[in-house]
Amino acid sequence: MWTVKFPNDNPFVYSIFGIQYLTGQPNEEQSDLTTRFNALITGHPDHVDRLIQDGCASIAGGRTYVWLAYWQSNAQYESWWDQKEVVHFWNTLSAGSGMWREILKPSPRRAQYGTNQLSKTGMGHLGDRASLGEHAGYWGCYRQRMADSATDKFATDSGSVCPHKASRNDSDRVHFTEFPENLCFVVEGQDHSALTADERAYWFDNFDGSVNEWISDLVKSGPEAGILDARLCYEPESGTFRESEPKALNYNKKVQLFFFRDLGHMERIGRLHKGHADLRRRFLESYGPGGAMENGKICLWVETSILKADEVECEYVGCVQGTGFMSRG
Repeated sequence: MWTVKFPNDNPFVYSIFGIQYLTGQPNEEQSDLTTRFNALITGHPDHVDRLIQDGCASIAGGRTYVWLAYWQSNAQYESWWDQKEVVHFWNTLSAGSGMWREILKPSPRRAQYGTNQLSKTGMGHLGDRASLGEHAGYWGCYRQRMADSATDKFATDSGSVCPHKASRNDSDRVHFTEFPENLCFVVEGQDHSALTADERAYWFDNFDGSVNEWISDLVKSGPEAGILDARLCYEPESGTFRESEPKALNYNKKVQLFFFRDLGHMERIGRLHKGHADLRRRFLESYGPGGAMENGKICLWVETSILKADEVECEYVGCVQGTGFMSRG
């Protein structure tokens, strides 16, 4: 198992932008906005995943085009965000644009990344590869990979987990800048593109149903279980390897984005979900040393970041009610 070695302890940045297509396809204005924004962001972050989310505020109705971008430093991100072309683009969005942004600036000391392959994915673009060593394969390993876990329990206050609404104006812009301490942001990714016929058959016989059940159950769990928001995304160009529901999980490359109330809630769900506990054990046996798929080509990665109150900013312009943290404000 592998992780990423950050060059320093300065905050890195997730910039997650989206545009909602209410009918499933962009109208003329949205098609223009998508093209223009794609040109503005291309070549600036260390990495961008361009994804589709089925649905806007929920899995039902419409689609959302998502740019999941990784920046090695806040200075790098702010330099791009302050460009006059970017400022003009964002400030002139109409009330019907359906665009949103969720900007996260965690410290590497409160983040972890793990993958089973050497190829770069997600957060892995922000530094060099390093072995996870003994920090893998047991409950609590995500927490122990975070340097600050020795002095910080990463717990949310028992009160409200809703962000404070900073402003709302006539352009239907909803802007949040104050959030609770220790929100937990999780990225889970899977890529089946390189699977051989034998590994594909093994995957369907042993894991496919359990993996889809686990992800679907996470999405359905909701705020009562500590999940504040969930997005099932995929890369259409990667092609499909199955035909089932939910459709987002049919694609070779897919990425799930989750906001948990805190790290403890994420850990609790993993421990209490019997299917996930069994899935985790069987996967480690099959893909670990000496396992039947020890040299398998499937690529899995998971990223976990703990966010302090001033490390989150979200803005929604003409978006469907219930999008992202609009449902919590």
